[in-house]
Amino acid sequence: MKIAIPISEKSEMSQMARRFGRSIYYLIYDNESTEIEIVENPAVQARGGAGIQAVEFLVSKGVNVVITPEVGPNAYRSLRSSNTKIYEGLQIPAKDLIEKWKRNELREI
Repeated sequence: MKIAIPISEKSEMSQMARRFGRSIYYLIYDNESTEIEIVENPAVQARGGAGIQAVEFLVSKGVNVVITPEVGPNAYRSLRSSNTKIYEGLQIPAKDLIEKWKRNELREI
């Protein structure tokens, strides 16, 4: 299982970014291998549909869980149609959000 968190700095200690589709980076955590990958969001400068493009990118990377503070309606529908679970995140470091997810302490949206 792979988990994606929008972040604004290229660090696992970065706070979660407020905007899902316009996040500069995504931290992707592989729950099986425990590896962390930080990738640039190719949709950050999109004129429109950034959320949908971000979802397509993350799904292509094998992501099936997203932790985010909020998600727009189009991105929400795209995540749901791709069977990606969405959890409400907190403004804490991304690494801490992963630990909260592992302990089932985050609310599913």
